[in-house]
Amino acid sequence: MRRATAALLGSVAGTALLVGAKYAQPQIAGVNDTATVDPGVALDPTLDPSLDPGASLDPSASGSGTPSNAIPAGGTTPAPTGTKTTTAKPTAAPTTASCATAKGPAQAIVPAPPGAGTVTVTIKVCGGALTVASGAVANGNWDTNTAAIKQLNTLAVKYYKTDLSKITYSGATLTANAYQKSLRSALTNAGL
Repeated sequence: MRRATAALLGSVAGTALLVGAKYAQPQIAGVNDTATVDPGVALDPTLDPSLDPGASLDPSASGSGTPSNAIPAGGTTPAPTGTKTTTAKPTAAPTTASCATAKGPAQAIVPAPPGAGTVTVTIKVCGGALTVASGAVANGNWDTNTAAIKQLNTLAVKYYKTDLSKITYSGATLTANAYQKSLRSALTNAGL
């Protein structure tokens, strides 16, 4: 007799824990797991008779051995009436920023000797921000310009908003000055 009583109490306690856990974090069939229940709304048994807290858990009381507020065999229960749920809204695909290019006019590297050439800067602007700067030297025969232009391109993206005077290269100051002038025009043409 004691074993039967202990087994019955264990079953009752286990069922009560399962029912309590189920209603502590309600999940609704067919709704994303991120559905939430408004914590300000109490589960009111008068709105849904299956939530009767006074339902007997004694198998002999109902005759079927299943409490009246037990979870159905399917494992999911409909949302109790009176609760507020929200469903996850589909998110829109991220939009790609529109990009445009702008070009500054060729600027002579002056007062350099003949053959120093000109610098032309082309920029790419995406979403209102400078993303790529590309300078090119035309009619120039000075090897230092190759290294200078690479560095100036990197500095242009970094400093175009704050301080164009930081876009410089030691040993190629005249090239940097021409680069800055062409870059200013390109930025103006791009609306920056």
